[in-house]
Amino acid sequence: MFAESRAVVRYIAEKSPDPEGYFLYGRNLKEKALVEQWVEVESQNWNPVVETIVREEYFNPTFFGKQPNEQLVLENLLKLEKLLDIYEAHLSKSQYLAGDFYSLADLSHIPYTFYLIKYAKKGQGIASRRFVKAWFEDICARRSWQKILTNFLE
Repeated sequence: MFAESRAVVRYIAEKSPDPEGYFLYGRNLKEKALVEQWVEVESQNWNPVVETIVREEYFNPTFFGKQPNEQLVLENLLKLEKLLDIYEAHLSKSQYLAGDFYSLADLSHIPYTFYLIKYAKKGQGIASRRFVKAWFEDICARRSWQKILTNFLE
């Protein structure tokens, strides 16, 4: 499912700029390569860790009546801390992941990270890092995400 949705968003981003006028896939080959790099980081490193925490802390108890596997949560929180250190160092040098432009790389991080903070209540690592916190607040303040929150999530 995730591979298909990522392929769909890549197609849409390649076809046209987003409604706010950004080229989500970059404007040239170099930018596109940077977007691809960070989309892969999200899909291969960020998402598995954050999804596991969200599943254990929110989805399993809320929808399936299962207790969280605290050991699994702890292991993944430790992995997340290491990832957040990498993101913090990177974001201290650029406003967004692929450079100084908003892209699919940033957009792909929003859904599960939102759930991590809002529903799993495990956003301390993000809140404690200046550049990661500023980046996440920035990308979540976009009109498109706010529309999703208003119409679907909250």
